[in-house]
Amino acid sequence: MRRLLPLSLLAPGVMLAVAQVVAQPAAPEPFARAEAAIRAEMQKAGIPGAAIAVVVNDRVAWVRGFGVANSDTGTPVTPDSLFQIGSVTKTFTAAAILSAAGDGVLALDRPVATYVSGLTPCVGQPTLRQLLSHTGGLIDEPAEFGPPGEEGLAAYPRTWTSEYCLLTPGRAFSYSNSGVALAGLALQEAAKTPFADAMRARVLAPLGMTRTTFRPAEANKWPLAEGHRRAKDGTFAVVRPLANDARLWPAGTLYSSANEMARFALALMNDGRVEGRQALPAGLVASLREEVVRIPTTGEGYGQGLFLGRMSHEFGHGGTMTGYAAQLTVSEQDGFDNGPKVAVVVLTNGDGANPEPLLRLALAAARVDANGQDRIYISDYAPLPTRTLRAVDAQAFTGTYRNPKRFTVEVVRQGASLVLKRFGRSFPMRALERDGEFLVDLPAGGIELVAFGRGPGGRVDLLQMNLWALARVQAPPRRR
Repeated sequence: MRRLLPLSLLAPGVMLAVAQVVAQPAAPEPFARAEAAIRAEMQKAGIPGAAIAVVVNDRVAWVRGFGVANSDTGTPVTPDSLFQIGSVTKTFTAAAILSAAGDGVLALDRPVATYVSGLTPCVGQPTLRQLLSHTGGLIDEPAEFGPPGEEGLAAYPRTWTSEYCLLTPGRAFSYSNSGVALAGLALQEAAKTPFADAMRARVLAPLGMTRTTFRPAEANKWPLAEGHRRAKDGTFAVVRPLANDARLWPAGTLYSSANEMARFALALMNDGRVEGRQALPAGLVASLREEVVRIPTTGEGYGQGLFLGRMSHEFGHGGTMTGYAAQLTVSEQDGFDNGPKVAVVVLTNGDGANPEPLLRLALAAARVDANGQDRIYISDYAPLPTRTLRAVDAQAFTGTYRNPKRFTVEVVRQGASLVLKRFGRSFPMRALERDGEFLVDLPAGGIELVAFGRGPGGRVDLLQMNLWALARVQAPPRRR
C-alpha cells in the first residue's frame, strides 16, 4: 500500500551536489505544454488513465483528467473520477487521529491497549504516535484482498500473536500497514463509531470531500476509474474484483478524486484552511509534519502519516493498490528562492505505474517564474566513498533477517566481503565509511543503501532495507 521510490534514488549520499538552473524558452501556456508531455509519458509508461491537480498557495490552479477510466468502455477520466489512493490514506488516518487527540478523545503517547482491549500484550505496547510514525515495532502486512465486512477491523488485530511484534516500540522505523490499521481501530474504539464514519466526521466532511469514501458501495455511485493490469501481450485488463480488505482500511483503500484531493492539499498547505475556512484544526498539519524519525536508508524523515523529503521543503505520501498508483507532494519552495507553495496530486489506474514523472511535469509547469522561465534542476550524483571490510568485521553482520509476511533475506560472507541473498539472487555489498552502512548495486542499474542496527551490547540485531526493518533471527555460530 505504499508507492516505492525508484531504488536508484534512495541512497541519501547521492544528493550532495548543488543543482544547476537551466533556462528554457518560456511557454505562454505552461500547463498546455505539460498536458502534451503528460500524455506522452503515459503512453511510454503504459498508464491507461490519470487525474492530476495542481494547487498554488491557496487556490486550485489546474486540474485535468487524461486517458480512460475503463479500457473496456473507453470512458474518459475526469477530475471527478474516483481512484483508490492506496497508502496516501495513511495521511488522512493520521489527520483524523490527531484531530481526535486535540479534542481529548484519545492521547497520542499512551499505549494503544489503552483504547483497544483484548490485544496480545506486545501488540498493545506501542503508542499511537509510534504506530502513525511506523516506529511501533510491528510487522508489515501487505494484504489488499480480504474480508469486506467492516467488523473485520475490530476483530483482526485481536487475533495477532507475538509474531506481529518485530521490534521493541521506538527501536527503529519499519513501515507497517498493520500498525496504522491498529491506530485506526483505536480511533474507532475511542469514538465509539465505525472507522469510516469517524473519518468522515473528523476529516472528509469538514474538507468538503463529499464523494471520498472507504466503502466500495458508495464509490460505485460515482464515476469510477477502474484499476487495470497489463497482460503479457501489452494490453490492459480491468481488475475484477477491485482490491478491498476492510481489516486494513486505515492503511489504504480510500477512494478519492483529483478535485477532492485538491481540497486536502489546500488544507496541508494552509494550516487546515480551505477557501478561507478553518476546515481542520489549526496546528494539526504542523503536528503531522513534525519529524518523529529519520529513515536511514532513504534520507527521508517521517512525521505522523507524512514522508518528509530529504530537502526540507517537500513532504507528502504515495500509495499503490492492485491496479492503482497515487502520489501527493507539497513543495513549499523551489530550492533557490521563496517561490509559491505548490502541491501536486497524481492519481493513476495502472498497476505498477510510477506517478513521479507525471508529478514532476505538473510541478515544473506550476513553477514558471516571473520572467517566464522554467526552472529545471540537473543534479550531479557524487559517488559515495567505500572502504575495505575486514573479515572479522564482516562476520558481525552475517545471518538471516526477517520481516514476516514481507521479506526474509540472508547475509553471508564471501571472503572478507558480504553478499545479500534475496529474491533468489545474490547482491555484493560494498561497505561505506559509516559503520553498518552498505551499498548494493541493482541489476537494472542504480544503487540501494542498506543499513544494520545494533542493539544492547553492540550486537547487530536488525537490517534496514528500503522502508522496512528486518529482525535478525539467526546468526552463524562464533568461530573459536
